[in-house]
Amino acid sequence: MTSPSDKSEYYSLPPSLDRAQFLRKLTTDHNFVLDPPQKKKEEFFDTFDGRLRSANLILIKERASYYLKSLSDGRTVEALEDKNNINPKFWWDFPKCALRAGIKPHSGIRALLSLANIERSVATLRLLNKDKKTVLFVYVKALRVLNGDNDNPAVVVQIKHLRGYEENALEFKKYFDTLGLKSSSGDLLSAAVSYQGKYPLNYSSKINVHLKPNMKALEAAKLIFTNLLETMKLNEFGIKEDIDTEFLHDFRVAVRRTRSALSQIKSVFTPKDTDKYKAEFSQIGKATNLLRDLDVYLLTEESYKKMLPEDIRDGLDPLFDKLGKQREGAIKDCREFLESETYKESIKLWEEFLDNVESNPEQAANCDRPIMELAKEHIWKKYARVIKLGRKIGSRTPDPEVHALRIECKKLRYLLEFFASLFPSEEMKIIVKHLKVLQDNLGDFNDLYVQQESLKEFLRGVDIGYDQSKQKTLTAAGGLVSVLYQQQMGVRKRFKKNFEGFSDKETTQLFEKLFA
Repeated sequence: MTSPSDKSEYYSLPPSLDRAQFLRKLTTDHNFVLDPPQKKKEEFFDTFDGRLRSANLILIKERASYYLKSLSDGRTVEALEDKNNINPKFWWDFPKCALRAGIKPHSGIRALLSLANIERSVATLRLLNKDKKTVLFVYVKALRVLNGDNDNPAVVVQIKHLRGYEENALEFKKYFDTLGLKSSSGDLLSAAVSYQGKYPLNYSSKINVHLKPNMKALEAAKLIFTNLLETMKLNEFGIKEDIDTEFLHDFRVAVRRTRSALSQIKSVFTPKDTDKYKAEFSQIGKATNLLRDLDVYLLTEESYKKMLPEDIRDGLDPLFDKLGKQREGAIKDCREFLESETYKESIKLWEEFLDNVESNPEQAANCDRPIMELAKEHIWKKYARVIKLGRKIGSRTPDPEVHALRIECKKLRYLLEFFASLFPSEEMKIIVKHLKVLQDNLGDFNDLYVQQESLKEFLRGVDIGYDQSKQKTLTAAGGLVSVLYQQQMGVRKRFKKNFEGFSDKETTQLFEKLFA
């Protein structure tokens, strides 16, 4: 018996042709056998930033089972029958199984969101030759969003080749051209989510602007700030609904980038406007500081406990219980801030400013300069600053000076991100790769320092007395401070090697070539 080959091609219908008309056309013009249509209801899951989709996967729930499937060919990679109605939010909510193991490396700490609830109807057509043999399969898949506003189904047409009958497929593709069908990716998730419209399908926290070298600096800056504002707005709902901690993380990164751009892309706005919005975004950052700090600490619970002997690990429970209760208040405060008129007015004014600000060379000297010229100038100056500070760091350099270098590296990274589209992508990747290694080293050093200080502050508030459980907490937290300090010293020792990798001859020459 002839079996389908792996090769499939996908098409979308033109506006002039609906599904019923298309099926009638196929069965009238060709010797097709139409099998009874199959219907099933499915719910599609992925993270907000499409981590499964990036790995060519999608999680689907059908009746009482979950399926991890390949997006490209619909093949089931792993499956799980849901006997206990688990209603999972994160990968760790699934019982230990192959499906959970398949999701874990991709989703990380992001929640699995219901992207679309659909009813899928698949009509299978078999093209027969003169000998009544099947030489081609055509699947007409109609996706109807349940409880959606759009009653018109999304239609995906798939041609599946059969081994030995490739010529029939080629001839049939020409027939599709006469009907006006357009080649498509065949991505059922894209079709379903586009109809549902609940979440953006291609969300990314990365800066996505395309600058031209001769573009005026003011126009380039407006594009950068508008992109960052859009990222903030897209993440607001996830913070307020407390879906996962990455919504706040991405929101805050957009706020920090905005503040950095206001400080570093100098004199494209007037000093008055620049100072005003730097202050506004500083307040927005401060309003979210506590919640983010608590999120970071709570995410370390498992790794912290693994650093300690098993018999004293539960001594850290009072610390994390306290942090958990503090977070309840912090998320409430953060939610109220995002819903406040103060925040809404700040965002509205900033948006209106970006829409209406005009060139003012008298008070903003760089507004009309070519953005390429300004980008090179700022990146080269910041790079020189990083190299100068880095060469001063030694084994006895005080922590605040190491922290100062970390801040300068972060500013350089932001500049490279803002202006990435102006420079060759492969060379920029090399530079960012070397900088990231140095940043990770400095970031780990700072995090370990901050964590130690926070634990010491917690210990100062523990009244030990003769309570054995409190003494256990003191032992666990004190032991953890010691482990973190040893790790911090190890990170400091690795700094020299990481800095040399960033400041070596090859990387220096690349910076000079692109920005000097």
